[in-house]
Amino acid sequence: MDFRILGPLEVADGGDRRSLGGVKQRSLLALLLLARGHSVATDRLIDEIWDGGPPETSRKSVQKYVVNLRASLGNERIRTMGRGYAIELEPNELDLQRFEDLARSAESVSPRRAVSELRSALALVRGEPLADLRDQPWAERELGHLDELLVTVTEACHDAELELGEDRRLVPELENLVAKHPYRERLLEQLMLALYRSGRQAEALAVYRRGASRLRVDLGLEPSESLRHLEQRILTQDPSLASTRPRTGLRPRKRSQSIRRRVAIASVLAVGVAATLWLVVPAGGHSLAKLGPSIVLLDTRNAKVIARWPYRDYRFPWVTTGDGKFWLASFTNGFTEVDPRSGRIVRRLLPPFGNATNLALPRGRNVWFTGRIGLARYDLVSNQVVARYEPFRPRHGFGLYGITRAAGSIWVADVEGNEVIRVRPRTGAVEARIHVPKPWWLSSGEGGLWVSSDSKGLLRIDPRLNAIAAVAPVPEPIDEVVVGGGFAWATNGKRGTVSKVDSAGRIVATYRTGRGAHEPSFSAGKLWVSNQSSGTLTSIDDTTGAQRAFRFGHTVGTEAALGRYVMLAITRGALAND
Repeated sequence: MDFRILGPLEVADGGDRRSLGGVKQRSLLALLLLARGHSVATDRLIDEIWDGGPPETSRKSVQKYVVNLRASLGNERIRTMGRGYAIELEPNELDLQRFEDLARSAESVSPRRAVSELRSALALVRGEPLADLRDQPWAERELGHLDELLVTVTEACHDAELELGEDRRLVPELENLVAKHPYRERLLEQLMLALYRSGRQAEALAVYRRGASRLRVDLGLEPSESLRHLEQRILTQDPSLASTRPRTGLRPRKRSQSIRRRVAIASVLAVGVAATLWLVVPAGGHSLAKLGPSIVLLDTRNAKVIARWPYRDYRFPWVTTGDGKFWLASFTNGFTEVDPRSGRIVRRLLPPFGNATNLALPRGRNVWFTGRIGLARYDLVSNQVVARYEPFRPRHGFGLYGITRAAGSIWVADVEGNEVIRVRPRTGAVEARIHVPKPWWLSSGEGGLWVSSDSKGLLRIDPRLNAIAAVAPVPEPIDEVVVGGGFAWATNGKRGTVSKVDSAGRIVATYRTGRGAHEPSFSAGKLWVSNQSSGTLTSIDDTTGAQRAFRFGHTVGTEAALGRYVMLAITRGALAND
């Protein structure tokens, strides 16, 4: 049986196409395929398919979808595992797996063999991945990885073809790709090289000028050192640019390392336009208490600092997460995407409202921004702002602040308008306005949406009713709120506490973490909170309540967690009582 997600979702058995049912049933199958045989909890399926706003019948609906898919695919194909489901996949049954296997097989082989393997991989692509499900909220979180996978493998294929001297043939294909991805510097380099080797030096230099201009005007970035160096080599007609077959194992080894870096089992990380702008300073061996003002990427499993950046380069930082990456915002360096495992900078973009930007919500191929004058959607594939919405009229400059996604909509907090606004993502149309006095932070999940209010405390909004469904007696002032593990978690910096709140608004536990408790984030069963004045970072197990603290001995600010990794800011010098 052939399961295909590199295009519209399809399942074929020989010449027969299997019936997959409606959108939600197809979504369930796609989620199981993306998990590649691992169990997906029923609660997660419900949350993903209905985007945090499931009906009361959702669990029965999931059971019905599974029964229908078993009837179509075979009773043994979808297994019940614990509290969820998993799909049984034989080797090579999933087109994405075959794609990755072919790409990896291009490592450490001759350029001609590499081209054969990579072109075979690209031949599996039938269009945009999950093309028939791209408008589903859950799919948005997956598409960025799959789109990136296709482009990076295409780049690796071009590297090998350029080694073989296929310059003239590649020019039209590279021109189309550069038009589609104008900020990908590797594609710019490949097109410049192909044009130069085809006797079109002036056109190669024109490509550089246009690409460099886009980077400067649209993103505020200078071209990378590699791109600038290639321009200089073309200007001086460097003989080493001539189209020749590699004379040693040096170039194939570089190519294989490039493929190995780009093609991983589950996803491929982008080589972004800002990858060479900042040096990531490894800090292994440093005591946490000795770290000065900086942005720190910490592996909490062993308290090892993976990477850090000078605080002076990221003034007024704020950290969030999206699709397995950290995003670091600052007034001085825009919005930066960071790989949590290596600390490598993946890309950088300029927020659409400049210093008037408030918060951001990365989801799939999009990043949503709130600001003093509205709401904007930035497309990471085309690297540009694709929509701006102004669902309110600001009077005093607060504008829109908190932002989250739930029940298929974008929700934003209009501070001075005293309301939470529900916005339709595709059109920007306002779907509902819920009165909330001075709303600030929004967080969603587990079937509800929570908002902190300056005068009403912590409130839960029911997306099905567009109305307040619960009020939690959390002590004020509430700094921020985050949802995770079936609960809402609210911090009180003045008291140095975190309140754990159930869906009915009852406080089920209160934890004292330290002075200045703020910036809560939730990941992998743990609530993380930065205790600003205590200079500590604390985790709370959502089941046992067990706490673990990391002491920095300095004032700490923003933080966010992804599994065992945490990114946080050390904002000032040593504490007076340390």
